[in-house]
Formats: sequence, C-alpha cells, structure tokens
Amino acid sequence: MPWLRARWPLVLAGLAAGFGLLGGLVWGLRPRTEAETAVLARRELQEAIRQLDRFLETYPTAPGEARGALQRAQSAFDKAAGHLALTRRAEVQRGTADFRRLQALTAASAPPETILPLARQLRERMRSLLEE
Repeated sequence: MPWLRARWPLVLAGLAAGFGLLGGLVWGLRPRTEAETAVLARRELQEAIRQLDRFLETYPTAPGEARGALQRAQSAFDKAAGHLALTRRAEVQRGTADFRRLQALTAASAPPETILPLARQLRERMRSLLEE
C-alpha cells in the first residue's frame, strides 16, 4: 500500500483531530457540579439584569430596540432558571410569568407608564436572586 505510506502523516493527523473532537465533546457534555452551575447561573442572571436595564432605558424612545433587549434578558434568565429552580422555584416561576407579561405588553405597544413599573419590579426580583 504505497499510497498509505505516503499519506500516513495525514492519516495520523486526522485520527488525532478526531480523538481531540471526541474528547472535547465528552468534556462539554459531562455532568456539572453544583458550584459550576451556580457560577454559570449567576453570570446569566447578571446578563439578564443588564439587558433589562437596557430595555428600561430604550423602551420610551425606541420600542423596537427595547424588544430585542427584553428578548435577550428573557433568554439569559431562562438559562439561569435551570439552576435557580432547584432552590428558588417560586421566584423563578414568578420571573418567567413576568417576562411573559412584559412580552405581551410590548407586543401590544402598551404605554411606558404600564410597562416600566413591571420591568423595574422584575429587575429588583432578579437582583434579590443574585444577592443570595
């Protein structure tokens, strides 16, 4: 097999890359410890608060841009909710319901006087989750 002899470095590199990808996949899918998930949840919760702050700033003047920030805040909260639900299930359910309500109100183009107090209340709830 002369073609194999000429290409053995390429075959070995392909095998090494394959094993590296497989190892990375196994590492990425490993069960996480509670400490690791707590750090990830905290980071996502901070991102949700940042995006909700952006929503509060932009909704009165640019509702379209604010909808994007609200969607990103909800997405980050949903990522954190998996870990938070283990210890604070009621608060997570309340936060999820508040996000749904805010989404419905912004889709209906409700006035800022209606939406902003609910968004501020949700932000404060998320901050209380972050502090504990």
